[in-house]
Amino acid sequence: MIYFRADGNPQIGTGHIMRCLSLADAFRERVIPAAFVTAEPHMRPLIQERGYECTVLGSTYDRMEEELPMLLPLLEAKRPSCVILDSYFVTPEYMNTLRAETTLVYVDDLNAFDYPADLLINYNLYGNAVHYPSNKAYLLGPRYAPLREQFRNLAPRMAREQVEQILISTGGTDQYHVALRCVEYLLEHPPVPGTVYHIVLGAMNQDSERIRQLAAKAPYVVPHRQVADMCGLMLQCDMAVSAAGTTLYELCACGLPSVTYILADNQIQGAAAFDAAKLMPCAGDVREEVEFPKKIFSMLERLAAGQMGRQEISRRMQSLVDGDGAAHLVEALSRHLGGLEQKV
Repeated sequence: MIYFRADGNPQIGTGHIMRCLSLADAFRERVIPAAFVTAEPHMRPLIQERGYECTVLGSTYDRMEEELPMLLPLLEAKRPSCVILDSYFVTPEYMNTLRAETTLVYVDDLNAFDYPADLLINYNLYGNAVHYPSNKAYLLGPRYAPLREQFRNLAPRMAREQVEQILISTGGTDQYHVALRCVEYLLEHPPVPGTVYHIVLGAMNQDSERIRQLAAKAPYVVPHRQVADMCGLMLQCDMAVSAAGTTLYELCACGLPSVTYILADNQIQGAAAFDAAKLMPCAGDVREEVEFPKKIFSMLERLAAGQMGRQEISRRMQSLVDGDGAAHLVEALSRHLGGLEQKV
């Protein structure tokens, strides 16, 4: 049994849970059972819908040491072969306590301190460049990006001459109202006839109803709520806009030329790495950019102008990510941690 300890809520979004679910699905393919532990109940319905047990501790997601009196008895009773921990609020004491109970794997983006784990995962584009200590095993780089099964081994993208369909993805919560601001901008600056903007709204987006009302006035704006087939929508589109989280690796798997932006500190390094590699230009930090929508649409216009440039970007994106990162992770974890299949 593998246990995942992760959280999702309106404050921190849904990314930690979503990438853990992709990894849990890959374990399930190998008949290795998995279960989740969360502090709060926000994500339990989705986790259970995907077929996994979810224990809610009733604790506070950003004060993790306080949950140990509830979590430790669970681990002692269930005796998981491994705990995969995905949270920015871990402390050395918390991690050392878990590691004394079982094998500990940590999913990292920040390199905040020398994490006391048995193995560390950083699948970001910059993962291989991080100067980690040599006291543990590592799985680094986009080969290990844990994407959903629908993104596996996609055919090479062929860029169309004219850009007609554009995707705007703003994550599970969109606390900075990026989708709403973009739709408001489009109403003031209508696009070229024939262009359609697909606005993906996450489960916790508080602007959904307002966006739906505005879209009723603009046939070139199509809202999508809680998209099940994100891969299909990405393949339908010619370009995209996305925050600099795991969605960037889904876009890479689809070869979809994109503009990215930052909405949290943990996205700064990723956005900079994609920008420096000339894979995705970054429009900046939505928390600071006053004219953020104007910058986004200006970058999209420049990207749309060159079909050959978009084709080359697509090729490079798909060479970076094959969409099978979750399976690569399970294979590597089984190898590093002594054959997890025999431990369940």
